Amino acid sequence: MPTLEKSIEIAAPPEVVWSIIADPSFVPKLYPHVISVTPSHSRIATVGKSVTITAKVAGRKIKASLEATEVVPNQRFSVKHLPDGFLDTYLSTITLAPTKKGTNVTEKVEYEAHAGYLGKSVSALFANRLVKENVLKSLENLKEIAELDEMPVRK
Repeated sequence: MPTLEKSIEIAAPPEVVWSIIADPSFVPKLYPHVISVTPSHSRIATVGKSVTITAKVAGRKIKASLEATEVVPNQRFSVKHLPDGFLDTYLSTITLAPTKKGTNVTEKVEYEAHAGYLGKSVSALFANRLVKENVLKSLENLKEIAELDEMPVRK
């Protein structure tokens, strides 16, 4: 199963970073392909709680459900993809470690694509590109939001 692991240094304390990653209303702001999350009004930061994301991938809308599997406030947040979306397997863990300058954030993703209409190898190439793009961009967006002088207020 392919694995991707990326880290970024964020000039904000773990509590600020946690308030963003544990709040589903931020998911569309972090991940470039995600259009919406339901429910978005409650925090997912409880083991067993799930949300459904709607994303636009290759010009098509897809839905997938994610369930929180590990929640350690200000330290670690893990989710898994439930068997209803476009990937066979998707496990994501975001780890926060305090540093002198703020927080080191590491996202590790393990995933496997459906065979789909194009076959396993073409689907895997597409999934590799999509997952890498989403992880890299989400970390950049997380950094940008967390380092704002004033954090956005949840409405």
